[in-house]
Amino acid sequence: MRKALASLVVLLAIPSLARAGGVELSGFAGYTFPFYSQTFAYGPGPVSVPIAGVSIQQSGQFDLTASGGLAAGGALTLYPAEGIGFEIRYDRASIDLKPGAATFDVNMTLPAGLDPVKTSLTLDEGTGELSTSAPLSLNLKLRTTGSTKLFASGGLSRLGALDLTLSLPVAIGVTAINLQTGNLEIGTIELRAKGTPDSSWGGNLGVGVQIPLGEHGGLVLEGRGFYFPKQTYEWEPVIDTPLGAVPSELLNRVIDSLDPVEFKPWWVQATIGVSYRF
Repeated sequence: MRKALASLVVLLAIPSLARAGGVELSGFAGYTFPFYSQTFAYGPGPVSVPIAGVSIQQSGQFDLTASGGLAAGGALTLYPAEGIGFEIRYDRASIDLKPGAATFDVNMTLPAGLDPVKTSLTLDEGTGELSTSAPLSLNLKLRTTGSTKLFASGGLSRLGALDLTLSLPVAIGVTAINLQTGNLEIGTIELRAKGTPDSSWGGNLGVGVQIPLGEHGGLVLEGRGFYFPKQTYEWEPVIDTPLGAVPSELLNRVIDSLDPVEFKPWWVQATIGVSYRF
């Protein structure tokens, strides 16, 4: 009953709003510019070898970066007065998430008289998928008078859960040593971060200009930023075959030293659109 009464009040209020400051519909499209990047440094730490004068230092690193994509959406604004309005808007922002190639460096010291062994391993880049960000916002909107209008709007936004899946190969450490040849065998494994955290509250703020197109239409140019709390995703190994004692120990150390993915849904978007006032 409460929802029905609220809908009825809105419907009854629209004619009076149209007589006061107007009702405006708008649609827009553009491009997103996300801010997220994260560097992961990991490793099993130093490994002791039961041979006098031999020790191993090893560590790895990889990056995650976000790139922009398509932005689109629409808005309904009710103006109880000419320069003040209440805006309901729905946005869809595509953000691509890409892991970089993981590198792994090993330094092994040998007994006196033998040169140390240094090696670096670079693995293939992984893959990443992130569902489209689709915030729903309720804003206060202010605009100037005149035919060409400047405006600003901002308020609360609700972001639905972001489904993220990352997969990439990483090295876990030296699993075998040939002291005669100096060759090192470095174990690798696939890591995956996956999850769908709860939806969250955040905010948005935008500014723009509206250029008249005919009596009721307008061309709208806008820049807008969105901010939401970070969302956390834990890493887990993808194990196809049983690991031996040494690889298992190295893997446990790597997982313990690896920070979780802390994705920050922060982005700005530049859009162009059209509006219709009635």
